Amino acid sequence: MPVEHIPLGALLTSKRNVRRTDRKADLDALAASIAAHGLLQNLTVVRAPEERFEVVAGARRHAALKLLAKAGTIARDFAVPCFIIDEGDAAEASLAENVQRVAMDVMDEVDAFAALAAGGMPVDDIARRFGAGVRHVEQRLALARLSPKIKAAYRKGDVSLDAARAFCISDDTVQQETVFRQMAKPIVHAAGVRAHLTRGRVPASDRLATLVGIDAYEAAGGRIVRDLFEPDLAYFDDGELLRRLAFEMADVWRGACLAEGWGWVEINLGHARFEGMAGERLEPTRRPLDPDERDRLGRLDDEIAVLEDALADAEDEDERFAELDRLVTARDEIADGSLSWDRERMAHAGVVISVDHGGRPSFVRGVIKRTDLKAIAKLGARRDTDGGDVSGEVATTAAATPDSEYGPRPGRGLTEALTRARTVALRAALVAHPQAALALLVHVLASRSIGAGVTLGVDIVARTHLHDDAAAFVAAREDMQRGWRDDGPRLDALFASTSEDLLKALAVLTAETIDLSHAGVDAGGGDRQALADALASALDLDMAAYWTPQLEFWMQCPKAYILKALADAPSMAALAARRRGVADARRWRLASRTACDARAERCARAHRCRRRHR
Repeated sequence: MPVEHIPLGALLTSKRNVRRTDRKADLDALAASIAAHGLLQNLTVVRAPEERFEVVAGARRHAALKLLAKAGTIARDFAVPCFIIDEGDAAEASLAENVQRVAMDVMDEVDAFAALAAGGMPVDDIARRFGAGVRHVEQRLALARLSPKIKAAYRKGDVSLDAARAFCISDDTVQQETVFRQMAKPIVHAAGVRAHLTRGRVPASDRLATLVGIDAYEAAGGRIVRDLFEPDLAYFDDGELLRRLAFEMADVWRGACLAEGWGWVEINLGHARFEGMAGERLEPTRRPLDPDERDRLGRLDDEIAVLEDALADAEDEDERFAELDRLVTARDEIADGSLSWDRERMAHAGVVISVDHGGRPSFVRGVIKRTDLKAIAKLGARRDTDGGDVSGEVATTAAATPDSEYGPRPGRGLTEALTRARTVALRAALVAHPQAALALLVHVLASRSIGAGVTLGVDIVARTHLHDDAAAFVAAREDMQRGWRDDGPRLDALFASTSEDLLKALAVLTAETIDLSHAGVDAGGGDRQALADALASALDLDMAAYWTPQLEFWMQCPKAYILKALADAPSMAALAARRRGVADARRWRLASRTACDARAERCARAHRCRRRHR
């Protein structure tokens, strides 16, 4: 078939071309290739009126030529080599050209680019001559540097293209081949390859990497390994250097904390762990803000609110997030500036420094080691005796209260058993007092709304706690559910209910959320105990109506605890001196009732005392 050269201006786009879509895809790249290498494949045309010709095969090449002419790279009457065919063969010729074609294999393109680079052609020139991006060429050249064994495995189908790209994270062909031998064939998962090759390196998303930062790490001589095929992936090559830089930063924070007056500072750059620490914390006092501080705090709150609204739908990369962080930090500084720590107690407490998941330093102040509890308790006792300042109190649990205040205490297991029994009694008593349930509900919701946000021991979030409940509670719950569907009452039915029925249901449902049991060893045990005491007093709770300790219970109690219970009951005082008499089962049962009554009286007395001092 003879080739004729036809002026570019005489060529028309034909509707007979079978390629209907994506005609403009990568047109710039094709134009660049034609400009660099010439038109390597002729167009196929049919004759049209007025000495014009329609392009039936080669529409993209035709469009690229027009693009070059428009840019002035070639003349508008550029002579285009064309095959001229009969009109009846146009559709078949177009179909044959587009169907009978195979895209160039990636590894063949890799070898071709590598040959050009080996011949001295710069990456920029390769990209320009083939209309490709510089990153695309760099990726192909990275594949060219793969171990020959891996490239051969790719051609055999033993390694997928994604996996081959993952091997490029390492320039060490020996390491590549070692990982290749270790992995089962065929290798298709890039993540598995990458995990093997980056073992020992620290991802840039790691908390320490975020804390130190790429700039500081590179300034210290560290090397960042980047994945050409995954722009978001980078690795810190020297983990030891990274940790050293992080600890150097932490040492600066340590010095600042010690200068504040703390007795010790512990650094844990992973999760904040508190081994050997007591459950108690040293708590600061907060002075009222002065007018200037209140004004600045109000302005910052307004600015933060406006910026948060503006950033509601913003991308993570939005630079305004940095401004938001600055405003929040400024606000925290004002709030923290109103805190005051007791200098004497600080000498017996410390700070635990850690790094959170976002790479930000975290400071937990006021941590107390178990070995320092006695020193702080003695300090508090001395101040109580001297009538001195008691600011900066220690947040204690019931277990940490000295025995001398309330007498001997049971161990953890017995405390759990006692508080669990009391929880069951409180739940049963509350269902009979809807007004108290309403008060408790308002208290919890108000705390969440305008207070600290948490009331330990009561979950008003539709989470119920299962207990071996008393018969009164079970009966009240069954009465409430009578007539309800399995999935709860209909809303319209509740709207039609009387206030009395709603209050009864409210009492049961509120009681279900209560779990005031604790072991007396964690920081929340004291709060749960205080709430239980308040409820018991408000409900006039008679524990003897719900629970009677059996012989097995008393057998587990410390002797001092039993004798203290006996001493609280005048009618049983004589038994305190009779050690063998306590072992008698009849006296155990009598002592149990006495101890229960005495405990209830102490709770009521403590609650009345708190109410007088509010």
